[in-house]
Amino acid sequence: MVSFAMADRCISPNDNYSFRFFSPEEIDRILREGVKRGRTGSHRAIERILKHEPGLVRAELWRRIRRLKQPPNGKLYQRTAWSPEDDQILRRGYEEGWKGKRDAVRELLRRHPAWQPHSIWSRAAKLGLVQTSPKKIRQRSRQLWTEDDDRMLLAMAGYKTSRFIAKALHRSENAVRYRLAVIGKSSRVHLEGYARRTLAKELHLGSRTIQRLIVQGLLEVRDPRIARESLEDACKTGRLKASLHGRLPDAKESAAIRSEGGPATTPSANSIPVAPGGPPKPPRSCRAKRIWADVARQLNVDASVIEQLIFRGVLKLYDPRVTERSLTKFCARYGALIKTDFLDKETRDWLASSMDLTTGAGKDEAGRLEPFRKHAQVVRTCEGCHRAIRGNVFFRHNKRCPQRNARTESKVPASNEFNPPRRQEGSNSGHC
Repeated sequence: MVSFAMADRCISPNDNYSFRFFSPEEIDRILREGVKRGRTGSHRAIERILKHEPGLVRAELWRRIRRLKQPPNGKLYQRTAWSPEDDQILRRGYEEGWKGKRDAVRELLRRHPAWQPHSIWSRAAKLGLVQTSPKKIRQRSRQLWTEDDDRMLLAMAGYKTSRFIAKALHRSENAVRYRLAVIGKSSRVHLEGYARRTLAKELHLGSRTIQRLIVQGLLEVRDPRIARESLEDACKTGRLKASLHGRLPDAKESAAIRSEGGPATTPSANSIPVAPGGPPKPPRSCRAKRIWADVARQLNVDASVIEQLIFRGVLKLYDPRVTERSLTKFCARYGALIKTDFLDKETRDWLASSMDLTTGAGKDEAGRLEPFRKHAQVVRTCEGCHRAIRGNVFFRHNKRCPQRNARTESKVPASNEFNPPRRQEGSNSGHC
């Protein structure tokens, strides 16, 4: 085996081996260059050396790399000798706080250049200057949750992160998440605005109705710009051209709500129909309509085509969350569109106190939409899971209910399941 000398720049093998291709100085140079390129560079440097010098040992090369990483004239393992003056500097620095600790470490490193910071930290822990409590013990020291703590927790839940709440209440993040789960709240931070699905669930409206209100300008989203990926996909798959010859589904229901976006134009086959009674007055500023009209102008299509694709979900918006300001305007102007009889007391109080809900506003629009919402007044109970379901959704649930399907299958007699029907006589009379 080859032995490496502890010199700074040379490797001296024993008498049984002689270098064939590289000199000791060249081996050190190759190893230094490999170390500069990280772990992968060190591996490549060692493989290069072993390819031309098979008599060397890989472990010795790794040992040489560790030696080359050490500063010049430095020993591999050097014990730090602490004097009473050094201990006094360290104690004084830790008494002054975080800034004093930093200044003390810098002063000791200036006095002893060969020292390492971790040795100073170890000395501080040995002298008892660092007060640490084990993590497990800190987590086990549970405190009872008071009413004031719960009130502060609910006030910050959804708006602040669990780390911020834990710091404010002087508790751990796990304790905050667990308490929120016990109360029935989520630790997730809600973004500004309301998700379409959540808003539809709270207001007892369909998801397509919320999407239609967004397209028609009654509700505004945070960022109405169209995502480039969805636009490119619509052009590649041919959906953009196909929409020029198609028609928006549920046109009757769309006509029940008056459109507020864009100037009055002649309705085309692809546009969302507008209720009769005069051209609607466009709002002072409708950013979504302007952006969509600009996209339609670039694609040389009608703006109603873009609105149709957005309603169908072919074109995606950057941020489709409904803003709180637009929801407040909607509740004040078209409050009659929201069926308060279907809402619980908490939601009704929230709409009335925070969203300025006016139940008598927009009765004309609600009257046009009433024939399409009459089914929601009927509540049916599923025979399988005994769940009360409102509206025509009951029939879709009735087909997919696992409990009902299991009962239906159990009622089928086994004789009909395995005995095939008999053939009628004379059906194969032509074949012998």
